[in-house]
Amino acid sequence: MKTLPATTPQAVTLCLSPVAVWQMLLARLLEQHYGLTLNDTPFSDETVIQEHIDAGISLADAVNFLVEKYELVRIDRRGFNWQEQSPYLRAVDILRARQATGLLKRNRISAAQ
Repeated sequence: MKTLPATTPQAVTLCLSPVAVWQMLLARLLEQHYGLTLNDTPFSDETVIQEHIDAGISLADAVNFLVEKYELVRIDRRGFNWQEQSPYLRAVDILRARQATGLLKRNRISAAQ
């Protein structure tokens, strides 16, 4: 007799705490767009993340505050010219990070159904 695991990958994703979600997204966004790790920022401390969440600060605003405070430069853009392109995160950057980390699943409906 075969037994099924108690949790599925989707169930695990749904059970993540807000702090864990922020950590996953921050790690992806900071590394991809600025070449940083969580340990390079105050967000290495879970308490700092929780304080931001409790204060109602969005993930984008939290990262963009760091960008402004430390004059961070995005490393992910081709033909980068610091005078022409904004260093700030946009909603699409966060959506792409959600998709890349598995936090955003697309419901794909095939034409055959």
